[in-house]
Amino acid sequence: MIARPVPEATDPHAVQHTSRLATPAPPPPGADRPRRRPAPRGPLLIVLGVLLALGIGGGVWYINAGQFTRVPAVLGQTEEAAGKRLADAGLELGTTKRAFSDAYERGTVMGVDPAPGERVRSHATVTLTLSRGPEIVKVPNLRNKPLDEAKRILTEQGLAPGVVSTAFSTTVAQGAVIGSDPEPGTERAPDSAVALVVSKGAPVDVPDVTGETVADATATLQEAGLKVTVAPERVHSSEDDGAVAAQSLAEGSRAAKGDAITLTVSKGPRPVEVPDVLGMTTDEAREALEEAGFEVKVEKSFPFLGDKVTGQSVEGGTTAPEGSTVAITIKGI
Repeated sequence: MIARPVPEATDPHAVQHTSRLATPAPPPPGADRPRRRPAPRGPLLIVLGVLLALGIGGGVWYINAGQFTRVPAVLGQTEEAAGKRLADAGLELGTTKRAFSDAYERGTVMGVDPAPGERVRSHATVTLTLSRGPEIVKVPNLRNKPLDEAKRILTEQGLAPGVVSTAFSTTVAQGAVIGSDPEPGTERAPDSAVALVVSKGAPVDVPDVTGETVADATATLQEAGLKVTVAPERVHSSEDDGAVAAQSLAEGSRAAKGDAITLTVSKGPRPVEVPDVLGMTTDEAREALEEAGFEVKVEKSFPFLGDKVTGQSVEGGTTAPEGSTVAITIKGI
């Protein structure tokens, strides 16, 4: 409420009044905020148009070219290398064929279907033809070649290593090839087997070490170029306890350098029960004792007239080492 002056009245008794000034109505909420201008739509539409064009173009490219690739050049490569090359190109290796060829080495690619450079769909299957080498193969000269190298050469030339036998040789080193069957230069069909004879080196004459101690026997055999093993179990024998009772290769046998000889150690003679031969004739007593494994010594009194055993050095029914000697006495008059 605002008081406004009123013009003075002429009547001194007149009553003075105040007048009310109308106030303007407040503006509505937000009426004083500036309006935002709409964002321009032109650049957004351009971006969307470019993306749409790229999508359509990529789809058209994939339909026309993206699904296709070209078969890579793999002629002359190994099957493993060719398979990797195909996989890198997005292709799959199919069946593998084999055929004879004078131009391509054995085991390398001599044919491709579809042909190298041909346009095919991605993930298509490619068939390879591998060379078997020439249709006729000559047996190579393998003399003096180590066995592993000889086998590798045969395989590379299209032949198969056959049966391997060994023989002594003073001219070819141990482990090297002496010869082959068929002989070198013989023509054979691919994959034919070739037997090989391998050298055992110069022969070694096996010495006799029975009766020796294990240490002495081992030293003797090793000096001859042989290896020694000792059997885990001992046996009864005529040799003394701890001596060599037997050897796996007898004296005079021929062995190759480095061959192993097994020694069997004695635990002494086997105890055997001595038969009672008193009262037997000389021949009867000798036969009974020898069958039991004893040596027999006959002692006769002079003058010798009887033929009955009256005594024996080892009492009957007791035991004695097998192979030991039992003396029998034949009493005279």
